[in-house]
Amino acid sequence: MQPHIWIGTIEIYYASPETPRVWEPAFTTVTAWASNSEEFSQKCTRMLESYGWKLLGIDRANPVSDEDEFSEETEDMLERTKSNPNAIIYGTFHTYPKM
Repeated sequence: MQPHIWIGTIEIYYASPETPRVWEPAFTTVTAWASNSEEFSQKCTRMLESYGWKLLGIDRANPVSDEDEFSEETEDMLERTKSNPNAIIYGTFHTYPKM
């Protein structure tokens, strides 16, 4: 199967440099070239592990369609991904409120 640019929302556990022993959940958008959802998942896992973070789950991962509309940040991510077939680009981290 021919690779396409995929986009998905991933949920992660990460530790910030200020508090390396405190793991926090967050979610972000990721773009990467992939042939299928399994390859997209593997690339997300590899990227996160390179930072010492963990993948909790993937939501809404699909190949990008010409008809899709995205925010300015996501459009920038897609442009950067288009020019680099090895890129795994993630966007802003969104954390959950602390209770």
